[in-house]
Amino acid sequence: MGSFGEKNPSGTPDVSGAASGEHHPRSSGRDRGPMLLFGLKFGALMASYYAVILLPSFDRLLYVYLRANAWASNAVINLLGQSSHVFGVTIRSSGFAIGVRRGCDAVEPAWFFCAAVFSFPAALSRKIPGILAGAAAILVLNLARIVSLFFIGLHCRGLFSIMHLEIWPAAFIVVAVLLWMGWIRWARRTARSELHATK
Repeated sequence: MGSFGEKNPSGTPDVSGAASGEHHPRSSGRDRGPMLLFGLKFGALMASYYAVILLPSFDRLLYVYLRANAWASNAVINLLGQSSHVFGVTIRSSGFAIGVRRGCDAVEPAWFFCAAVFSFPAALSRKIPGILAGAAAILVLNLARIVSLFFIGLHCRGLFSIMHLEIWPAAFIVVAVLLWMGWIRWARRTARSELHATK
């Protein structure tokens, strides 16, 4: 079988090799390469998270972080007119009390976002600001979750369970994915701008 440009007996180019798509498997393999690498990196980073949370030292660090969340959330709650106090990781008022425990820390969605950004093929100079800004946004959102759950428990206790166990966890997944997609757009736009500036 002739290659592209090779004449057949009729004198016309033989394009059967190009038309049959014989080169497609190799090109599609190259296209899958970055996606496969992203998947491997992301999977390894997420596996490392689930390994780290099993360490006893992680529980000690997490408790300090949960207390900080409780104090920060309580400050906001008091600014909003409530007279509440913090006892360990519990925010308590005369009408309601809420405990800030594992699962109410937003560490997992923040790690998810950071792992996705770090695994994506982009310059490190664009990954670092994305990781810092995105993780900070997720952790601040967690304070909003704690404060909102306190007021829901205080004024509409029937909605507390669904907000705590279903709505807010789903919201964090959506926010983490949207932040990642927004970072990808920003990173690509920044890369194009830098490329044009060098021309």
